[in-house]
Amino acid sequence: MKKIHDASATRSALYKKLRHRITAFCALVTGLVLLVAFAVAWQAARRQMRHAEESLFSSQCQTVTAYVSTPYAVDTQAVMQFAGQNQLTVAVVDGGTLLTFAPTLQKDALTQLLADVQASASGQALYSPNAQSGNFTVQSAGQSWRCFLQGQTVSTTQWHNILVMQPVPAHSAEALRLSAVYMAAFLLGWVVLSLMSAVLARFAVRPIERAQAEQLRFLASASHELKTPLAVISTSADLLKQKSQDLAEPCHVIQQQTRQMGRLIDDMLVLTNSSTGRWTLQLRPVLPEEVAMTAYETFQPVLAHVQQTLALELPDAPLPMVLADEQRLQQILAILLDNAHTYAPAGSAVALRVDRQRSQVRFWVIDHGPGMPDSAKQTVFTYFYRQISEAECTATADNGTHHYGLGLTVAAELADLQHGSLTVQDTPGGGASFCLALPARQHT
Repeated sequence: MKKIHDASATRSALYKKLRHRITAFCALVTGLVLLVAFAVAWQAARRQMRHAEESLFSSQCQTVTAYVSTPYAVDTQAVMQFAGQNQLTVAVVDGGTLLTFAPTLQKDALTQLLADVQASASGQALYSPNAQSGNFTVQSAGQSWRCFLQGQTVSTTQWHNILVMQPVPAHSAEALRLSAVYMAAFLLGWVVLSLMSAVLARFAVRPIERAQAEQLRFLASASHELKTPLAVISTSADLLKQKSQDLAEPCHVIQQQTRQMGRLIDDMLVLTNSSTGRWTLQLRPVLPEEVAMTAYETFQPVLAHVQQTLALELPDAPLPMVLADEQRLQQILAILLDNAHTYAPAGSAVALRVDRQRSQVRFWVIDHGPGMPDSAKQTVFTYFYRQISEAECTATADNGTHHYGLGLTVAAELADLQHGSLTVQDTPGGGASFCLALPARQHT
């Protein structure tokens, strides 16, 4: 059974998320800028509207003043008609006698309005020959009124005051229409700029996608190209070693270094193939006991060389099979056992344990080395993470081995490709315990 792990879908999702974030940020910023701009423009338009309304009211007041400037010849019908057409209320005080023109007000409302005008600072001289001409505003019964008072004095006994009042609507039809126009313009502009932001975000992320793809292609190509000369070098070193015993030591070093570089290249191939979505695994039913026994037989002599003991712990009951790529599963165990061999001190014990927990089969590699802090339990599976131990320093000095910080990353990636997981926890008494969990194969 073939299983192709499409890691490119994950990268595509990340790029898509990045595009969405850039678009959201640009839309938010442009929206705020547009909102401020339209708010300023709307306030300016409202001021112009109020100025136009006040100019119109002043013109109306002049017309009313012309109508009633001669009290004994007031055209009552014309004043009432003009007041009704323009929602005006006119009061004329002629020598203390009140004459009103209020086609739209009830008597009680008019009385309250005149009382409120008199209570104001500008209108308190309404019944006085000393009234000052000017515009002012009063509040009456929850309604704001625009007022104009003009006093005309002929003598101390002949005077009259003209008061013109007009209600100020809280939201005039013109203001509502203007608000609707500005709101529609704001929404349309915001939508257009948001769409442009989405297009620009796509163009902004595209170079990143191309650079990432080129990088992955370069790593994959470089890894394949490096394997060929390494194979030639290793083969040539074998031939030299067979022909001359004097060259045994330098040939041994050449072989050792080429194998080390070959291992690094293999790790790079695993990571680049999984990242580009071109990795293919042969998933078949595998017996966990056989895999563990093979790994034990391979590494038991290696650990014994430095006085380390390797114990194989299997349960009494048979374990269910797992669906895995046997070669890659062996590779994971080899990485974990090599890691334990590197970090555990000489003379210590390492255990390879296999057990079952519910629907999972777990492979444990347990050492009694220096362990690792809690902060490193997640970063240990990232690229090029290394924790230098005294044992590793000694091993590097003795045999030239070197770890590049890719092994556990490769192991975690291979575990994920086989629908499993790789975790680490502390060993009781000190050390690290790595757990590879794979789903058990269901019997059909």
